[in-house]
Amino acid sequence: MSTEENILVCVNYGHNGKKLITRGAGLAKQLNAPLTILVFDSLPDEEFKNDKEVDMTFFRELADTYKATLLVEKSHYHDITKVITSKAKELRVSQIIIGQFIESIWAKLLGGSIVHELLEGAPFADLHVVPRERAEETEDWNFERGVHAYLVEDEEGTFILHFDDLDGQTYEGIFFKHLQTDFNSGIFALKKEDQLLEVRVDDGKVVSLTDIDEEEVKDDYS
Repeated sequence: MSTEENILVCVNYGHNGKKLITRGAGLAKQLNAPLTILVFDSLPDEEFKNDKEVDMTFFRELADTYKATLLVEKSHYHDITKVITSKAKELRVSQIIIGQFIESIWAKLLGGSIVHELLEGAPFADLHVVPRERAEETEDWNFERGVHAYLVEDEEGTFILHFDDLDGQTYEGIFFKHLQTDFNSGIFALKKEDQLLEVRVDDGKVVSLTDIDEEEVKDDYS
């Protein structure tokens, strides 16, 4: 493994994390370099407890898959450049990967550029800013905060969404309700056979425990 190259991927909670980590893993493989995933935690613990639980499960799975080191740094958004720069110096990284969303947040909050700050604070590393390619990523995550919920299988093999811990409940997980509906439609995140799945919920029912990503792959080839 190269002693000169060291990759640092910086993510925050949200659905663009997988894309950034995958990009970093590809670069680490190309350069035969170690990969570190830095999760920047600026959200209140109690208020976003369920959301964090789901995202951290994803991050742990990806870290295991890519044999990466997973770090979590709790701080405020305005300190993000200090956290990244400090960790980059500590780990002696040569490549830093951030998402365009982080740059946008920095600009909105402080009217500055995280890119400029990082280039000055960590001149020893190359900086990669991964753009948002699709409108539905990150900023347009159109779901409410997650709440604990349960799925109970009925006689027809369909799973019914419940918010009370009933006897005979089949799966426990986190339900994210879509913002643009009065029905219980959205996404249910659950663990099945030590793997995190996100399945589609339509009007309180789950027809199939098929991960949404797998559904999209099938649609692409149908």
